[in-house]
Amino acid sequence: MSPNACAAAGWSASGPHVPGRGERGRVQTFLTSYAVDLHSAPFLLLGILLLGGLVGGEAVRRLFNLPRTTGYVLTGIAAGPSGLGWVAPDVLQSAQFFVYLAIGVILFELGHRLPMPGRGLDRRLLGLSLADINGTFLAVGAVMLALGFGIGGALFAAAVAVSTSPAITIATTSDVGADGPATERLFALVAFNNCAAFVALAVALPILPLEGLTASLAGHAPPVAYVAGSLALGTALAAMACQGARWLGPQPEHQHLLLLGLICIGAGLPLGVQMSPLLTLLSLGVATRWMDVRGDVVGLRISSDARVFLVITFVLAGAALEIGLIVAHWREVAAFALARIAGRMLALRAAAGPLGVDAREAHWLGIGLLPKSSIALVLLGNAGPLSGDVGERLANVLLGAIALMQLVGPICTQMCSRGLGEARRLKGADPVTWMLARLPRRNG
Repeated sequence: MSPNACAAAGWSASGPHVPGRGERGRVQTFLTSYAVDLHSAPFLLLGILLLGGLVGGEAVRRLFNLPRTTGYVLTGIAAGPSGLGWVAPDVLQSAQFFVYLAIGVILFELGHRLPMPGRGLDRRLLGLSLADINGTFLAVGAVMLALGFGIGGALFAAAVAVSTSPAITIATTSDVGADGPATERLFALVAFNNCAAFVALAVALPILPLEGLTASLAGHAPPVAYVAGSLALGTALAAMACQGARWLGPQPEHQHLLLLGLICIGAGLPLGVQMSPLLTLLSLGVATRWMDVRGDVVGLRISSDARVFLVITFVLAGAALEIGLIVAHWREVAAFALARIAGRMLALRAAAGPLGVDAREAHWLGIGLLPKSSIALVLLGNAGPLSGDVGERLANVLLGAIALMQLVGPICTQMCSRGLGEARRLKGADPVTWMLARLPRRNG
């Protein structure tokens, strides 16, 4: 490599300076110098993150039978401010476009997998969804209100709590080969609760300024216009997708370009016209599925067609996590997490009997709805900087809870797929059983 090329890549011609002050000091200095170089070489950093995520995912799968997604997140934590500091906050900020694009593809796929009326979308599924949404919302809202966050803060936290990470669901079920009617019901429930979370957030946002929690929401449209406009835009983009697919014909490579272009528009246009990009993108997927009666649209599967989006999204989401917030606010984080788990699980179990749903399936579906990830971070970011002692405390608690559930979420999805009996590529014991089997036992 020439000196100029080295400089362009963020390296000096002789590499990072390593002073002679002991082996430990040399290693520390090397890592520090390397971190600085990485900040000035984004492509080098991206390559390291992708390869690191790949290695981390395969390592946790083969050594501990954990989901690859967990390895991606751990790689991000190790590279981020909570670890080596290779991914600085400004790098995370500059990567927002990539993350939004990845989230757009994920939401489109989620919406496109939603069953149509008469094809798996029945009253039992809708009943389970309503139970899940209401149980989670009420439980978390009540707990956050009891903790002193006010009505606006409680509503906002409850809206964030309702959503499940579609990225973790898609990635983990794909890795374990989960396929079948129960898995499709899981995807449908994830789509429904995310849609409900986006709508609930639109209702909660105008209440926050009234309680002095934030000053950045004056430009938001009224909730009805916010939601209706997002749905209308998503539907219009879906009509373009169907028309474009008919014009292009069954050419996956060209149709994927069409869909990516529409997803970019769906992610960017709402930001300038007071709409929700998340709701727009989800409705784009749903409307495309429902309007494509002839089957012209070649679906985009992020787990296979665009795997790079998943890997880099999880790695960057892991890098953005602040592990210290879990420790600093552990009581509130634990209260939020337990309320979310209890509200979701109890509501689904209670609704299973009257709806004629197998209680065992309802139990495992509840486990599969626990993950949280980048969508929750975006929902939290929609509120802008929360002001005041209460607002800052609320943001820290939610960030800590998201960090916790992002770490354990993939394990929950893997256990759900195994429990539903549709994990065709998952071998060996589940992670919990695996770890319990390796605990030391007393003789006698």
